[in-house]
Amino acid sequence: MQTKYFTIYLFLSALLTFAPSYGADNILTNPDFETGNTSGWSSFWCDISAATVPHSGSYSGLAYNRTDNWNGISQSLLGLISDGQTCSVSGWVKIQNAPSADVKITIKQTDDGGDKYTLIGQSTVSDSGWANITGAFTLSINGTLTQLFMYFEGPEAGIDLYVDDVSVIVTSGGDWETEANARIEQIRKCDFSITVVDPNNPELTIPDVNVQVSQTKHHFAFGSAISRHQMSNTDYLDFFKDHFEWAVMENASKWYANEPSEDYVTYEDADEIYTWCSTNNIKMRGHCIFWASENMVQDWIKALSYAPLPAASELRSAVEDRLDSAVNHFKGKFLHWDVNNEMCDNSFFADRLGDDICLWMFQAAAAIDPSCILFLNDYNVISEGYNLSTYKQMAYNLIAQGAPVGGLGVQCHMSTGFDPAVVKARFDAVADVNLPVWVTEFDISQPDENIRADELEDFYRVAFSHPTVEGILMWGFWEDSHWREDCYIVNSDWSLNAAGVRYETIMDEWTTNDSAVTDINGIADFNGFYGTYDVTLTLPGEDPTVTTIKINPGEQNIFRIDLTGVPIPTTCRQVQDFDLALPGDLDGDCIVNHTDLQVLTNQWLSTDPYAILPNYSPDISSPEDDNVNLLDFAFLALDWLNCNNPQDDNCLRTW
Repeated sequence: MQTKYFTIYLFLSALLTFAPSYGADNILTNPDFETGNTSGWSSFWCDISAATVPHSGSYSGLAYNRTDNWNGISQSLLGLISDGQTCSVSGWVKIQNAPSADVKITIKQTDDGGDKYTLIGQSTVSDSGWANITGAFTLSINGTLTQLFMYFEGPEAGIDLYVDDVSVIVTSGGDWETEANARIEQIRKCDFSITVVDPNNPELTIPDVNVQVSQTKHHFAFGSAISRHQMSNTDYLDFFKDHFEWAVMENASKWYANEPSEDYVTYEDADEIYTWCSTNNIKMRGHCIFWASENMVQDWIKALSYAPLPAASELRSAVEDRLDSAVNHFKGKFLHWDVNNEMCDNSFFADRLGDDICLWMFQAAAAIDPSCILFLNDYNVISEGYNLSTYKQMAYNLIAQGAPVGGLGVQCHMSTGFDPAVVKARFDAVADVNLPVWVTEFDISQPDENIRADELEDFYRVAFSHPTVEGILMWGFWEDSHWREDCYIVNSDWSLNAAGVRYETIMDEWTTNDSAVTDINGIADFNGFYGTYDVTLTLPGEDPTVTTIKINPGEQNIFRIDLTGVPIPTTCRQVQDFDLALPGDLDGDCIVNHTDLQVLTNQWLSTDPYAILPNYSPDISSPEDDNVNLLDFAFLALDWLNCNNPQDDNCLRTW
């Protein structure tokens, strides 16, 4: 093994452009009732008082003697919100006199157009614990506004309603697009620099080198669903690999596709899709291990006997077999799994096996493939917002129970005419859970392709500008292979319609291609989107050289490249990105020490030698012999002797 020594040079800090923000202040009076009274609040056709049954602090509000389901507690917003402003609304609720009931937050608006009632959010609430209801609205006034108030309603007459920790926060000043573009500049881009050095003397920098950077991959995930029916269609596949960097199987990895009849398990279609995606460097997420909708469960599964956990049953056995089969089959292939799809409105498995089955599904999947990120995935969270509060509460509950939920998937099959500022506010609400958010399914149904183009851009701009959102996957793109009408971006004859042209336009906008000439210190400075770049170096009179770098969030993106195109790593992350890590560095920290030895010995003793860290093979002997044994220990020991001090620059410069 040969070792090269390089000197680490100047580091420059990345600069952030901060965007204007709204929403620091709750505009409500006495939102937590900690005055010990109901000042600021009004009764909506019932009695109200402060109560010593708090969600936090010492007090809450109580609505009682309710004689109809629309009775509740309210607060006026008149004069606090301007026309065109968007607000997020949130409140904690609990009931008494019934085990559960549906509770809503509603806005009543009266202007020259008459009375208007807007449902903000709703959730099923119990008498045993507090639930959060969340939503958003944009104020649009017709003439003169004379009345504007928010109120809690929903339970049947006779059910008392507790309310606490309520907030109404202005999240947009009315120009959502300008605000979104400012956020994009802040969160999706950074400054980075490239220093060109002499290959024979890395201390000597070279001025007057033309440096061209061309982005080839995005850090943010842009992708689409892919259909098993199109795997022999070269037009379809060519378009896919030219426009998308992530894929999700439309149906081929669902249980009904993999086991259509009992004990007949097939992954033929799924494997064909995965092989093509892998060959074309397209990342994949898995959809879905289970589907909570009874309509999507095979008849043979519906016929199985069942009993609540922990009792054994035919259904429990089938569920265990499915999870073991699918997660193991796609282990190391799928970066994500949607675990039990669409649970807000569906409960096939919970109804038969008990509420603990979902927790078991997450824990069992994580035990098989600990490197895979496991997702909740549901609809009407962002699109219509009806499931927003239920979805958040489900996430909170699962996390509190110990479920390894790693991401939140939101299906965004949008209705035409949606409000981008409200969509942003709903993303804000989902972000409260403090997990990455992915738009796992997107389309917009609109017969007019020009309106479809505008609304596609609006949605992508809002999602791409949100700091919690990490990816958007279309649910299809071609007219002849789409699940619903008027959503496609590519016509039957493979011409782009207006929506397709717009998609390419925004992808061009969010892809960096630039050039600069190194200064007297050999440095060329850039500002660009996070992702992977080809870097072409050209010295006048010399042939160009090309290398690849990655611009990563949260990093000092400072690069040194010699004139022959050899990158010189200056951070551990760059060592990994450039594939220069020592084989013995099994935990990826650029130091070979006792932690790597622990990984090797654990995997040596394991029946599955790749069970602990599948991204770093413990079979490090040269040549590899497909076994983890004493020979691998010997190679690790040699690396350990070369690189065992965290302060030793060798550890960053050895390969």
